[in-house]
Amino acid sequence: MKNTFLVSLIMFLGLSIAFAQEPEKDVKKADKLYGLYQLDQVNSAGKLSEAQKIIDAVYMDPAVTTQHKTWMVRGNVYNALSAIENASMQTLQNKYKLKDPLAAWKAYQSFIKAKETAVKGFETKDALKALQETSAYLQSFGYNNFSNGKNENGYENAFNCFEAVLKIDKMLQDNGMKSVFNQADDYQNQLYITALAGMNISNRAASVPYLEELKKRNFNDKNGSGATIYQGLFEYYQSTKEDTKAEEVLAEGRTKFPNDNNLLFSEINLFLQKGKLTELIDKLKKAKEIEPNNVSIYNTLGNVYDNLCQKAWEANDAAKANEYMAEAINHYNDALTKEPNNFIAVYSLGALHYNKAAQVGKEVNKLSSDYTAEGTKKYKEKVAEMGAIFDQALPYLEKAEKIDPSDKNTIIALKEIYARKGNFEKSNLYKARLEKM
Repeated sequence: MKNTFLVSLIMFLGLSIAFAQEPEKDVKKADKLYGLYQLDQVNSAGKLSEAQKIIDAVYMDPAVTTQHKTWMVRGNVYNALSAIENASMQTLQNKYKLKDPLAAWKAYQSFIKAKETAVKGFETKDALKALQETSAYLQSFGYNNFSNGKNENGYENAFNCFEAVLKIDKMLQDNGMKSVFNQADDYQNQLYITALAGMNISNRAASVPYLEELKKRNFNDKNGSGATIYQGLFEYYQSTKEDTKAEEVLAEGRTKFPNDNNLLFSEINLFLQKGKLTELIDKLKKAKEIEPNNVSIYNTLGNVYDNLCQKAWEANDAAKANEYMAEAINHYNDALTKEPNNFIAVYSLGALHYNKAAQVGKEVNKLSSDYTAEGTKKYKEKVAEMGAIFDQALPYLEKAEKIDPSDKNTIIALKEIYARKGNFEKSNLYKARLEKM
């Protein structure tokens, strides 16, 4: 009985040892299949596919995952797969759909692990040489992924590939090997495309080091791409509430690229947020010169003068208020010459007159308690003036309603005007519509 148990135990241990050795055999088998593929790439595609399945099944096994050979085999397999995809990309360009968008990235990760697990000097050198080849595939995969944009994590995959090329280049140069970039401009262009991809992913912070380095290098090209660097940094620092940094980088960008539309409009929006209305006018007029058919610029200019007009009313400066109101009307009308049914311009003209009538209404209220002959006369004059201005507002607001019947502010204004005009039937109709909104 004891002997039977002992024999069983020996057999069990033997099986355990054999099982423990299987991952190493699989790594060797995958390596052999890869070698056979290399000897006859035209007729041995199946062998490469089989090698991929085997190595992917075992490379994380504790028995082999710390071995240099495991990672070299996996990297070689994925380099070969990347080479096949790369050939198709060279032929079909961005029309080619990658079978595995991460093949080159997997090769890169594998060779990094191979370098980390290297014991002998030649093993490190082998990993670095392999990474040299991988860098070319990463570049192609990066551009293909970038062309897909938001589809299938295109920008994120592109960023990872482009960034890996930069990291490979540093590793090679740190080890006395040749750079993957032939010229200094190539390196800067790589920084730029990496930053550009990073600006389009959820973790935008990843692009910031590259954007900052490009800024230090005064990067630019014939397309004026340097402005994009400042735009990207401005948007990032705004998103992180680092207002001082955002304003500094925007100001520097505007100085270097005064005719860049994106930076100009970012500055306009910033000034709008901060209520710097007077300073904003010159910038908007500059924008109008650059984009004379951009209706939003005319509307924004109208809105700036509109706001200045209301501030003048609050300060009881009637002369300034009338001056600003005339400017606002001119710019809204300019917008309508470009786009006759532009809702913002039509509504704004109605609202501008409505607000002026409301200002006159304040004077009406003051005079309502003056029962002298002079007071009564002034009261009637102001009531007539208010009514006339409401009449000016009405056509614009009615047109605005036709353009957008669901706009709540338009309905409120129409309800109030008809009530003041004594047309309670119409006023109540608008009131009913409001209650249903």
